[in-house]
Amino acid sequence: MFDYQRSIKSALLFAALVCVGFSCSDSSNSSVERVKVSGTVLYNGDPLSSAKILFISETPEGLIKSSGIIRHGIYQIPASGGPPVGKARVEIVPRTPELEELTQIKAEIKSGKMLSNPLDLNIPNIYNKNSQLTAMVSRDGQNSFEFKLESK
Repeated sequence: MFDYQRSIKSALLFAALVCVGFSCSDSSNSSVERVKVSGTVLYNGDPLSSAKILFISETPEGLIKSSGIIRHGIYQIPASGGPPVGKARVEIVPRTPELEELTQIKAEIKSGKMLSNPLDLNIPNIYNKNSQLTAMVSRDGQNSFEFKLESK
């Protein structure tokens, strides 16, 4: 006879161990010095309404990804989650706004504060999965980067 309760407990234990394993794997990067980054992103000359920015750094410890939200063309990633010092590949990817944001976005589009609807945004692959964008992140620098994207 199949014991459903034991099976469910085993599955939950396995899931918990997997989660612990993944969170522990990131702790090896805790010795890596991370820094704050910020800047602007323009799309066809206008501030990018809403997207996600990723800094992907190759370190001796492995790949380290840092991400932030671009809103009205501005992004800021605090040092606690920022990229490590050194060269980083940068990806800018579309982001679906949270449900709470949709009402605000619609109002901003209607009032003219937001120039483009983030739901209609089609960022070319040359800025995300095939990105050639880079940033040289420094320990003592301002680490403010501007990226200018074109839809063509």
